Amino acid sequence: MTHGVAIEGEQAARRSGWGAAAGLLVLTIIPSLGGLTRLASLANIVAPQADHARFAARPWVLVAHIVAGLVFATFGAVQFVPSLRRGSARVHRALGRVLVVAAIVAGFSGMAVMLAFDASPTQGPPLHAMRALSGLALVGFIARAVAAIRARDFAAHEAWMKRAYAIGVAPGVQALSLAPLIVLVGDTQLTNTLGMAAGWAISLAVAERSIHAARRDARAKTHTATMTGVVYERYGSPDEFQVANVPRPTPARGQVLVRVEASSLNALDRRMLRADPFLVRLNNGLLRPSKKKILGADVAGVVEAVGEGVTSVSVGDRVFGDASHDALGCFAEYVCVRESAVSRTPSGIDAIRAASLPLAAGTALQAVRERAALRPGQRALVYGAGGAVGGYLVQILKAYGAHVVAVCSKRSAAAVRAFGADEVLDVTEPLPKGASFDVVFGVNGYRPIREFLAVLAPTGRYVMVGGDSAQIFEALWRSALNKSVDVLTMDPKLLQTDLRELRALVESGALRPMVDAVYPLDRVADALRAIEAGEARGKVVISVSAR
Repeated sequence: MTHGVAIEGEQAARRSGWGAAAGLLVLTIIPSLGGLTRLASLANIVAPQADHARFAARPWVLVAHIVAGLVFATFGAVQFVPSLRRGSARVHRALGRVLVVAAIVAGFSGMAVMLAFDASPTQGPPLHAMRALSGLALVGFIARAVAAIRARDFAAHEAWMKRAYAIGVAPGVQALSLAPLIVLVGDTQLTNTLGMAAGWAISLAVAERSIHAARRDARAKTHTATMTGVVYERYGSPDEFQVANVPRPTPARGQVLVRVEASSLNALDRRMLRADPFLVRLNNGLLRPSKKKILGADVAGVVEAVGEGVTSVSVGDRVFGDASHDALGCFAEYVCVRESAVSRTPSGIDAIRAASLPLAAGTALQAVRERAALRPGQRALVYGAGGAVGGYLVQILKAYGAHVVAVCSKRSAAAVRAFGADEVLDVTEPLPKGASFDVVFGVNGYRPIREFLAVLAPTGRYVMVGGDSAQIFEALWRSALNKSVDVLTMDPKLLQTDLRELRALVESGALRPMVDAVYPLDRVADALRAIEAGEARGKVVISVSAR
C-alpha cells in the first residue's frame, strides 16, 4: 500500500462517513415531523389530531418521549460525522453523554407511554408490547455501551451504541416499510404490526452488518496497515536516512498508538545515528542498527488506538510525549509508546510547538527539580543557554524563583534575555572570577569541569546535563569522589509527572516553546544537517502532516 493509496482510502472513508451521517439525518425527518406535529397538537398550536383525546389528559409522558427521541436520533446521526472523532474528540464525548441521557429518557418514557395509554384500534396489543420491548432494548443497549466505555473497550462501545441507535432511528425505517403496506392492504392491526416489526428488523440488521464490517476492517488493518517512516539501516551521516513504507505498529497492553502530527530533533538522534558515543552500539547493534531503526523521541499528535488496560487517555485525545524510554520511532506517521509517556497537550499551543517540549524541556525540568534543589533567590549559572535544553533551563529556573546567569554566544544573547535571564555572559570569555553560584548547569559544556567547580559556592552543586564522551566520563569519576558533582540521568518513572508540570508551566505562561525551524518528514536529513552546521538556535521540528 503506497502513501497515496492510503490517503485515497482515508478520503473515501471520510466521504462514506459524511454520507452515512447525511442519510441518517434524512431518515429522521419523517418521525421528527410527526413528533413535532404531535407536540404542536398537544400545545394547541395546530388543530388537534384525531387521537388527541388519548394523550391530552397526561401529555408530559409523551412529550418527554418525543423530545428525547428527537435528540437521540439527531445527535446520533451527527456522531457519524468523520471529523468529530479525529479533530473534535471532546465534542464527540460530550455528544455521547447527551445521547446516553436522551436514550435512557426515551426508553423509559416509551415504556411508560405503553403503560399509560391504551393501544389504538389500528395497532393492538402485539404492537403495543413490541414497542415496550424496544424501549427496554434501547436502555439495555445503552447500559452495555456505558459498561464498555468504562472498561476502555472502544470497539464494544461502538457496537452497542450502533445497536441502540438502530432502535432510535427505527421509526424512520418503519415509516418507509409501513407506507406501502397501508397503500396495498389498508391501515389494520396486521399491517401496522408487520410494518413496524420490519422497521426494527431492518434497522438492527443494518447495525449488525456495520458492526461486522468494522470488525473485519480492524482485523485487516492489523495485518496489512503500513505507514511512512524515516529509517536508517547503517550508522553514519544524515545521508543514511531513507523515507520508506514500514509496518504500522499495533498497541500492546499498556501502550498508546499516536498518529504523529509533529516531532523534533534532539542530540539523542544525532548520537544514535552516528553511534557516538560508542556505547550506543552495545544497546542498538554492534555493526548495524538492530532495534531502533526509526529515530525521533518527541511526539505530538492524536491518540489513534489504545491497548488493554490504558485508562488515562482515549482515542481522539490530543497528546504530547517522550518516546526516549521506549523504542523512539516518532519520525513516522504512527508510533506506539507506553501510557505514561504521553499526556494531554497544553491548551493554546499547536502540535508544532508541543513537539518542541518533551525531551528537551523535560531534561531541563528534572535537572532543576530533582538535582539542583534550588530555593527562591539562589544563584544559578547555565552554561550553554543558547540551545534548546539551555533555553528551557533558563525559563524553568526563573519559574522556580532563581537568579539566572546565562552563558551563550552573542547571536543567542537577545533570545536568552527574552527567556528571562538576569545576566547574559559571552561564551568566548572566561567565567567570572570570584563568582559564587549555588548551582552550575553544564549543557554540552565544552569547558574543563574544574572551571565550573571554581565558581561554585561551598555548598553548591555542578550538574552535568550533557557533553561529549570525555566530559561525561570525567564527570562520572568526579561524582564518585566529589558530592558536589552530579551527572543528570533521566528517570523514566518521573515522565508523567514531568509532562504534567510542563503543561502547567506552558498554560501559566512561565514556559514558552522554542521553535527555530520546521521541516517536513521527508527532510529529516536536511534538518539534522542544519543542526550539525550550527544554524539552529532553538528546536528544529519535523511536521509529519506537511509532506
